[in-house]
Amino acid sequence: MVSLSLINTPPLESWSLLGNIVLLLTTAVVCGLVARRLKQNAVVGYLVAGMVLGPTGLGLIGNNGQLRDLSELGVALLLFSIGLEFSYARLRQIGTIASVGGTLQVVLTIGAVTGLFLALGSGVPEALVVAFGVAMSSTAVVLRVLADRSELDSQHGKNAIGVLLLQDLAVVPLLIITETMAEGAGGAGAVKALLLKAGLGLGLGLGLLVLVKFVMPGLLTRVAASGSRELPVVLAVVSSLGAAWAAHSAGLSPVLGAFVAGLLLAESPFAEQIRADITPLSAVFITIFFASIGTITKLPVGRELLMMVPLGIGLLAIKALILGAIVWYLQRSLRTAVATAFTLCQVGEFTFVIADAGFRGGLISLPIFQTLLGISIASLILTPYLIAWAPAAATLLLRRMKHAERKMLERPVDRHSQHERVLIIGFGPAGEEIIDILTEASIPFLVVDLNATRVDAYRSNLPIEFGDATQTEVLHHVGASHARAVISTVPDPAIARLVVAQVHRHAPGVPIIARSRYQRFAQDLHDAGADFVVEEEREVGRRLGEAAVTALRSKDR
Repeated sequence: MVSLSLINTPPLESWSLLGNIVLLLTTAVVCGLVARRLKQNAVVGYLVAGMVLGPTGLGLIGNNGQLRDLSELGVALLLFSIGLEFSYARLRQIGTIASVGGTLQVVLTIGAVTGLFLALGSGVPEALVVAFGVAMSSTAVVLRVLADRSELDSQHGKNAIGVLLLQDLAVVPLLIITETMAEGAGGAGAVKALLLKAGLGLGLGLGLLVLVKFVMPGLLTRVAASGSRELPVVLAVVSSLGAAWAAHSAGLSPVLGAFVAGLLLAESPFAEQIRADITPLSAVFITIFFASIGTITKLPVGRELLMMVPLGIGLLAIKALILGAIVWYLQRSLRTAVATAFTLCQVGEFTFVIADAGFRGGLISLPIFQTLLGISIASLILTPYLIAWAPAAATLLLRRMKHAERKMLERPVDRHSQHERVLIIGFGPAGEEIIDILTEASIPFLVVDLNATRVDAYRSNLPIEFGDATQTEVLHHVGASHARAVISTVPDPAIARLVVAQVHRHAPGVPIIARSRYQRFAQDLHDAGADFVVEEEREVGRRLGEAAVTALRSKDR
């Protein structure tokens, strides 16, 4: 008979930690549900859960070091998942708005915010850490809001995705710089430390590359062929946490190891399965991370609040102005620039990761840390409203800058035969198909597009002009009132409705054919003045049905 005294029961502290985790996750679920009901991202709910349970709230959970250490696993798993998203093929396809625009946004924002905090009396390390955090926008919140508003395919939606892509890549080097500063290196010492970390990182990357190239494929194949549902999950966890542990053992950031492992595994045919296996575990630890951040967040009141509000508005304004200027420079569209700036001006969830690393390393004080977190939380809450207000803000600004919009038109359009041509708004894949059909039917046309780079590339081969078709001046310039018909290929529902309404108002009697990405927006286009609306969902369903019948008939033969 086994004596009960031989059973190793966990110490009381372990059960206390487990109780805190259960309490934290339960509250996070409740607050996350409330946040989603209020049209907010669940991350806001997780932070609120920590604040409710922490010392500034009910005091049920103190500043638990074990909990914070455990939450770091969530950051490593998150960076591993991000690495899985960035295959070499995807990085090669990164557009100008991501590579150039995203890089400029991060660098210029860091420079501007660093200068601001130096002027406010902060030291260089503190100013840099704050600037690193402010430079990051919220991938989770922005993508959720754009998807809910069916604006992922809009021009500002594509811009946002590109810039967020670059920001996600920038997180790792910014964390490395933060940790290097926390180690006390300065001047030449900092450069030496960074070079040493770069060398160690390269060695770690080569070691992981050998594993991914020569060991992992065979292991992944055997695990997949085993038929076990548990083994692939275990292997995914070992891959991510093992790389994080290896990086930590080499004196590097654990998140760097996790990110590099994900980046290398992204080329594997098992990348999608690994991502699916790791996501549930990552979600749990990420929830713990944000909730644990909430336990040390103190919402400002009184004088602190009066100081935080103008500072927060100033930071968001700086970021919005930088973003707007970059998009204007690259795409020459004031409307798109304003919409992109409103979409990405918030301070995102990676701010918590960078700020936490700086606070742990003693680079930023507790008041600055809490102020930065408060600004981030407030901006995340405001993000859905900022994105919703973006079109109205752009329209208001354009009304006050009509002369600037006129200057955007690079040269006058030949008005010969305006009564015979079709005006095509937007030159994407749909526009190309329309051009092929009109060309075959010998029907003249003119394309109007907002992408200046695309217009310059095709101007020598196609009748194409740069301009914003939501503006009356542009419609007058391209002769919309004399066109045989106007076809809108714009996928963004809000912009498409505005285009149709403006054409209908400017050129009554001209037939308007509009594209509706989703069936629920088709009636809006009819109400705005469209004579014919092509509903993509119905059209796709019809084509799929025809393809199915063709496939079945060929099989029966």
